[in-house]
Amino acid sequence: MLAPHLKRKVDQLWNKFWTAGITNPLVAIEQITYLLFLKRLEGLDAERVSKNKASIYSSEFYEKGNECRWSYIKQQSNDIQHLIDVVFPWLRQLESIIEKADTNGSDLSTVGSRMSDAYFQLDPGKGAILAEAINLIDELFVHVDTTSISDDIMGDTFEYLLSEIATAGKNGQFRTPRHIIRVLVEVLDPQPGMRIIDPAAGTSGFLFSAMDHILKNYTVPESLKLEWDGTPHRADGAGLIDDYDTVFNGLNYVGIDNDRTMVRIGWMNMILHGVLNPQIHQRDSLGQRKEDDKIKYLIASESYDRVLANPPFTGSVDKNDLERTLFPAAGTRGKKAALAITNKSELLFVWLMLDLLKVGGRCAVIVPEGVLFGGTVAHAALRRELLSEHLVEGIISLPAGAFQPYTGVKTSILIFQKETGKDRAREWNKIDPPRTQTVWFYEVTEEAYTLDAKRNERKGQNNDFWDAIKKFQVRHDNDFDELDYFQPQYFTERWRFVDQQTISVFADEKEVSHWKDQVAGIDELFQLPADPVEAQQGIEESQTEPIKKLVDNILRYATPNITDKMAKKKAAGKKKEAEKALNASAKKVRSLCFAKEIKDLFDKEDMIAWPLYQKAIQTTLDTTIEAHIQNLVKGKKISTPKYSEDDFKIQIKTIAKEYAKLDGYDVMRRKIDVLKQEKKLKEAKCWTAPVRVYARDDEWESEDGESKGSHGKGGKIRPEYVESIELYDNKGNLNEGLLDPDCIEARNWNLSAGQYKPFLFEAIKSDKSVAEMIRELKKKEHQIIEGLDTLLEMLEGKA
Repeated sequence: MLAPHLKRKVDQLWNKFWTAGITNPLVAIEQITYLLFLKRLEGLDAERVSKNKASIYSSEFYEKGNECRWSYIKQQSNDIQHLIDVVFPWLRQLESIIEKADTNGSDLSTVGSRMSDAYFQLDPGKGAILAEAINLIDELFVHVDTTSISDDIMGDTFEYLLSEIATAGKNGQFRTPRHIIRVLVEVLDPQPGMRIIDPAAGTSGFLFSAMDHILKNYTVPESLKLEWDGTPHRADGAGLIDDYDTVFNGLNYVGIDNDRTMVRIGWMNMILHGVLNPQIHQRDSLGQRKEDDKIKYLIASESYDRVLANPPFTGSVDKNDLERTLFPAAGTRGKKAALAITNKSELLFVWLMLDLLKVGGRCAVIVPEGVLFGGTVAHAALRRELLSEHLVEGIISLPAGAFQPYTGVKTSILIFQKETGKDRAREWNKIDPPRTQTVWFYEVTEEAYTLDAKRNERKGQNNDFWDAIKKFQVRHDNDFDELDYFQPQYFTERWRFVDQQTISVFADEKEVSHWKDQVAGIDELFQLPADPVEAQQGIEESQTEPIKKLVDNILRYATPNITDKMAKKKAAGKKKEAEKALNASAKKVRSLCFAKEIKDLFDKEDMIAWPLYQKAIQTTLDTTIEAHIQNLVKGKKISTPKYSEDDFKIQIKTIAKEYAKLDGYDVMRRKIDVLKQEKKLKEAKCWTAPVRVYARDDEWESEDGESKGSHGKGGKIRPEYVESIELYDNKGNLNEGLLDPDCIEARNWNLSAGQYKPFLFEAIKSDKSVAEMIRELKKKEHQIIEGLDTLLEMLEGKA
């Protein structure tokens, strides 16, 4: 979870661009991405120069190249015209500059190509806003120009920035919720060195989540921290030895998107998550492949181990623009033989994913429900191919509001494995049994967010996704109970961002300096419980006596000789005089305890403890004053302590620092293990359905008369029966009566989860006998008939 003060800075950055007139979130993010790219580029160039390569800022390639450095831009941060006239023209020429700078091929070759149409859109009259925006970017992404341990924070920061796309969601583009992405990644379980592609990459959420998953699985459990929604932190992959570098190798993460803006954003997202040279490119994934395309090798058939995607839900493409070899033909003769079977993008993308997968490779893709039950020839052909030639592992049905506020379209996660190579993929033999024998279904009804347009968090509530992932993993176990329900345990911790102020204040705490520019739990920084409530209780209990002693001593110090003065007063005036004197002394307590130098000990950004400290001092002060008044009225002597103000300041600082350890922000976390809950489900959330089941024909008899009935012992279908029947006619239509009507193949290969959901029979609870209920039904039937007769007479004009 990003620290609240960093979120506020991101919000400020948004406000800067909004104030400057850029109100479209995608445009604003693109402009921010340009500036981030310029900052990152200076670091990349420094690495090149250290290897004796020519600098891309050299005047040899661009007269004012040196003025395009981020360090120079920062100095001229309010000069928008400089960006428009000098920097961005250089940026648009970057690809050719890189080619000139390195004739032997460059590690920046794919970088420059992304900027050939880059333009800065901020109004030249908004220089002050640009300066503030540059300063914010420099603070938020301080380590973007280096390889840093802060990639986790920078990635989280950019992801929070991207959450504003929620207000865009146009042209079918939107940001897939990250908790849903993690479900697809978990079920595919990518491994180190695997090649992964998203052919509709958007902001690259699937790709960096796949990398996070690999790192998480190779991180010591004691080090790993998971947020309540599964977001991983401290996933360092320390268990990886030989494969560590492959996890960050950009060649293993390929993203294709048709939108150039999204490509730039997605590329920067991968960079900020630590991936070196990610392969995020602008292309039409479904379009024709050109022989001279520089990235043709990246979209070659059967090249990938995993495919993850959430392609556009609806849309039509021009069949003439499609890469015809990727899709089945619309027919076998004439013009149809040269055209694809459909122009529906949601179907074409699934065929594309089959093409991209290696044999044995696996895919998880979000599809609109129509893909699973649509009745067109193309819909049925896709499902038939998936089920008969490949292995459909499961369908996870998502609730209708899962993609609010973008769309209310009902969707599902389709999970499959490629079983046959491209050369054999469509050689369908109608007699051969489908490769997929049964399909596993799960129906999600509760998840991590509300299902309305607001999509508010439901922290700590039941989340079917955890149950679905667990049950998918154990779906083949014989002792599997469908009514079991699996959930993690949730708990709360307090984290804080360790900046220079924190290190300065707690210079005597040896652990603090180790966490510079990172987020750490208060239990990791100090000897405190991780739980905020327990930590606060511990601090308050440990400081109760020191605060009492401190306040008492300051009061007595600030009211010297008060006992002697009170002795001269009459009984009636003693209380009033005591109150006057001690309330004046209370100002001394507050001035010392609440001084600026004391407040500066507390976190300026995420200040939780300062109010707690103030309350503890004030409450103790009130009770101590009251006790002193009572003692003075009774004639008891109050002595003056042998302390100086400097002594008090030392004591105050010690107490305040203990309270300051509580500063930070609360994070709900979950434990790694997902455990079976005591309470079972009322009805199953998952079930299976067979693909092909032959209907029983007890009258059938073999030609030799030795076998009778279509099924033998144990209900097993007889091979000779299968050979004797024609399951499909010459046109490919299923002949009636040969398959069980409840199997998937008999329902036109329908894969909609609801089609196969077991019906739950519930006993009717009633105090009435069956005879009484029947009599009541007959009475109601008579009343209905009388009502219908009256209505008929009215219509015929007889009433």
